[in-house]
Amino acid sequence: MGKGLDRFEMKGATAIVGAGMPTPILARRTADAGFVGIERFVGIPGTVGGGIYMNAGCHGAEFSEVVTEVTVMDARGKVKQLARKQISFKYRASNIEGIVLEAKLGLGEESPAKLKELQAKLFRWRKAGTPFDQPCCGSTFINPSGTKTAGMLIDECGLKGFTIGGAQVSTQHANYIINKGTATASDVLKVIDHIRKTVAKKTGVTLELECKVIGV
Repeated sequence: MGKGLDRFEMKGATAIVGAGMPTPILARRTADAGFVGIERFVGIPGTVGGGIYMNAGCHGAEFSEVVTEVTVMDARGKVKQLARKQISFKYRASNIEGIVLEAKLGLGEESPAKLKELQAKLFRWRKAGTPFDQPCCGSTFINPSGTKTAGMLIDECGLKGFTIGGAQVSTQHANYIINKGTATASDVLKVIDHIRKTVAKKTGVTLELECKVIGV
């Protein structure tokens, strides 16, 4: 992201954030300053703009809970502000059209020490349970309704370690597809297709993508 899209400014308990700000950095900065609301996002990959667009979240928290205003640019280059009441959020989706440029987030106040302790705990969990340090797009599929997550279903189908080209179903967490170093978009899409077909055949559940496929 270019200059200007990584803006970070606090006005009272409102964070004004550029879309290019990495979400983990924002989570740490606000926690260090004693503001609560996005501290749980410390392990979410990607930037704030993408996170808001898809209503990213983890550990029981989502961007929809803190967004108060979003600045977007449409295909013609027109910039406008969307108030929270104009935005419809749902699980890993929103009705936002165009490119997110900036957002205002309404936060609360909390002890920095308490927030840092929580982040350390969450980071240890993510390090132990997900391939956070390997190239991937995060969770591949949306968790279906029911008691079993997408990762559980994929694991039960014996797909951990399944590989096509340089793309592999993580042996650590089955809902992650990692790049072993030479993966192409085609490799990843073929792995996704195999997972969906296998899980549907063995469990009757059709998995829906959480990540977006663009340009292919």
